[in-house]
Amino acid sequence: MAKCLLFDSDGTLVDSELLNNEALSAELADCGINDSAESLVHRYRGWNFHKVVPDLQRRHDVQLDDAFTARFRQRASDHFAQHLRPVAGIEGALSRLEHPKCVVSNAPLAKIRHVMEITGLGVHFSDRLFSAYEIDSWKPSPELFLHAASAMGFAADQCIVVEDSEVGVEAAYRAGIPVILYDPVGSAQNPNATATIASMDLLPEAVADLS
Repeated sequence: MAKCLLFDSDGTLVDSELLNNEALSAELADCGINDSAESLVHRYRGWNFHKVVPDLQRRHDVQLDDAFTARFRQRASDHFAQHLRPVAGIEGALSRLEHPKCVVSNAPLAKIRHVMEITGLGVHFSDRLFSAYEIDSWKPSPELFLHAASAMGFAADQCIVVEDSEVGVEAAYRAGIPVILYDPVGSAQNPNATATIASMDLLPEAVADLS
């Protein structure tokens, strides 16, 4: 029976994927690189940003300067402050789910805290926020989910992961944790997902079914 819920952040709790990549696209444009936000979302959803930069440099045959990441993160933070919203239906779903909950993200801890504050979702998680940067291990490796489950006081088979990306689903699968894939546009066919939902309104029912 599931006793603890492990939530990804970007694209799962907060509607940030397009906003984040709009900021990245704009920062790239300042460097003379044309890469649309939509194409960046498609390619990099769920990626560790430390891997995104080398891939961008390889694809565009450029060398981005050392301050590129800091400038992008500041631009994204400013963009979030103006436009970031919770994923549709997630606030009601979180209120209905009485399980212990935590956020488990590839993003830096400061970013996780920032988006929780902006959207008001932090009331559901308090300080139960786990960042890959804290343990130097990023999804799709399973270590982050296993670390979060242990820190919350639960075994892997007592947890359920809620994710929106292929790398997140793979990480949960490799950790031996059932995973609910949030796929609002019906574009993901992932055999490693234990269940798939198109709306967060359906999340409490999906959790109950897996429990």
